[in-house]
Amino acid sequence: MPLMPLRARLKTATPLLAPFSIIPSVELVELIALAGYDGIILDLEHGAHGSEALGPLILAAMARGIYPLVRVRSSEPTEIGAALDAGAAGVIVPQIGSLAEAERAVRAARFAPDGNRGANSFVRGADYSGRTEWFTEANRDVAVLLMVEGAGGVAALPEILKLPTLDGIFLGPLDLSHALGVPGEMGHPKVVATIEQVIDACKAAGVTTGIFGGTAEAARRWIGRGVTLVGAGVDTA
Repeated sequence: MPLMPLRARLKTATPLLAPFSIIPSVELVELIALAGYDGIILDLEHGAHGSEALGPLILAAMARGIYPLVRVRSSEPTEIGAALDAGAAGVIVPQIGSLAEAERAVRAARFAPDGNRGANSFVRGADYSGRTEWFTEANRDVAVLLMVEGAGGVAALPEILKLPTLDGIFLGPLDLSHALGVPGEMGHPKVVATIEQVIDACKAAGVTTGIFGGTAEAARRWIGRGVTLVGAGVDTA
């Protein structure tokens, strides 16, 4: 059966497990799908992926019936637009440290009038169709999540959560641990308290929460707290 659009799936609050992938391999994408995961996060920030590898990896995920998400390298609009043009169901944007950065990233994922994404409907994301209706459909279906992984993002969160077409906040416990002065201690009380503060704020605003969960125990814990999207480990691990 065709997948529900990712924006709609996130709104159901049904947990979605998607490992991070830093190895650009079609076969590995297939194996993750066959193992029963719901999606895969193709990691351009830390992975060895070039732009030429992204299309086949997205096609492999779609062929095997899982969501292809892309963690882009930065909030640069061309990075976000390129991942979505390649057919990503959604983007995760790292290192968001201010309202201005958040707004820039969200607008880069939306076509006018909701944003300023570069318009071209002859790309893979539009099935090379040239259809003008696709712009509205893409705004309806594509998900954009922003990574809060530092003090600036946490401080700006109340305003970030007011952005009208934001789908979710994705928490990076490892980077948070560094920002909070306990590097590498993802289970430290300071880190856990900050994560729970962000989750509660997202719930109150009706915004999806995602998080990296390196173990099954961590995934279960955060799903129990209401997290919808779990970055369920990393392929190299």
